[in-house]
Amino acid sequence: MKLYDFITQEKTDFDTYDTVFDVCVTVCEPYEYDEGEEKEYYDIFNELIMKNVEVEEKTGECTCVCKWSDFINKNIETFRKAADELWERIPKTDDDLIYEWIKEIHAWMAGYVSESIYKEFVTKYGTQFVA
Repeated sequence: MKLYDFITQEKTDFDTYDTVFDVCVTVCEPYEYDEGEEKEYYDIFNELIMKNVEVEEKTGECTCVCKWSDFINKNIETFRKAADELWERIPKTDDDLIYEWIKEIHAWMAGYVSESIYKEFVTKYGTQFVA
């Protein structure tokens, strides 16, 4: 089951842990927009990512294990291009890049980048993901 479907079904926020790396991504239940209301790129980004990540298992009331590293690994070239464009320092190995992107996604889902960064990421890379 995709993380987006899982969170929508559970109707609560979750701390999600990767299957490979010891890292957590906190995800929030998607914001419901009124008809005709324009979505913010922050929400578009969160939904885009959650719709591409598989949940492996629910491990607690508000915790689960997800295949974060699998998602990034399947899309490593897209994430490498985004890192080249958006980051000052780019990890050399794929494992390091995957780990850093999982941490980055956690920060982005918490709102730590500007709306213009969400827009840039979604418009440049959002259609390139392989689920």
